[in-house]
Amino acid sequence: MSVVTSAQAAERLKNDEVVAVPTETVYGLAGRIHSEIALKRIFATKKRPFFDPLIVHVRDIPQARSLAKDWPQAAQILAEAFWPGPLTLVMPKSDLVSSLITSGLGTVGIRCPNHPIAQQILAALGEPFAAPSANLFGRTSPTAASHVIEEFSNQVDVVDGGTCAVGIESTVLAINADSFSLLRPGAVTQDQIREVLQGAGLFSRWLDSKRADAPGQMKHHYMPSKPLFTVAESFEGELLGALNAALATLPDAVEGVVLVRPAHIHSVQELCLDADAATAARQLYASLRQAAAHPADAIVFRCREEHREPAWTAIMERISKASSAWIAH
Repeated sequence: MSVVTSAQAAERLKNDEVVAVPTETVYGLAGRIHSEIALKRIFATKKRPFFDPLIVHVRDIPQARSLAKDWPQAAQILAEAFWPGPLTLVMPKSDLVSSLITSGLGTVGIRCPNHPIAQQILAALGEPFAAPSANLFGRTSPTAASHVIEEFSNQVDVVDGGTCAVGIESTVLAINADSFSLLRPGAVTQDQIREVLQGAGLFSRWLDSKRADAPGQMKHHYMPSKPLFTVAESFEGELLGALNAALATLPDAVEGVVLVRPAHIHSVQELCLDADAATAARQLYASLRQAAAHPADAIVFRCREEHREPAWTAIMERISKASSAWIAH
């Protein structure tokens, strides 16, 4: 397998193959939505369970409308405001959407990517593609072509579109009959969504977000190849002792994701991110990979007070799910 052009990627997709393509969020492992062979290859390549639904990527709003059973006013307003961009809308699906994509659910997640290469491929393909992140299930998402090549040992073709501009997965919003649910935080915030809806005169009632309509809902996700521990700023104890005590309590796996762990932690590598949240989001997954490549036994992220601010919500959600344990005392 190799680095390919967008034209070559489109041809491979037409032939029921899967290709890693860049988006503004992360690289996705794409397959045609009307190819059962390609959809099954996505799950097999990622080692992803079939109960975890896929997000469908579309070229424009008309293409999105064909995939939804209904297209409410709220969907139109939000798509016009945030597409192309990092917002996924979850709605009841039309008959055009395979149950493989939705894991048997009656809803589908749809978004329009804001990356010229993704748009070129969608235009050449002539139909939407499904694309979860181009990494093994539960592991750290890729934000560069080199991450995909490393993850799959050159077994997956990839289109090199540079470093992803956003760096974390899209916001996922479920549009219900008379309410909304934020299923996954991202670069598009709940406040931004609420502001757009209110500006259009739409009342926004928000429901509990704990649903299975979107990917990334498992307790552990985005995990690096060695254990990551989030340490509270207030922690004043002996770090290695606390880490090894936490290590001893970890299960072998959580929800099907194997927790990688050494026999003993002798040294740690710090996960350092920029103080600016947008910059930190772009850095997150590459920094996790770099920290995992360090010879230290584990990774430590120190959670500070500013990380509790709204701008950090999506980043801290990823770090929380990537972490093996929280060290508070």
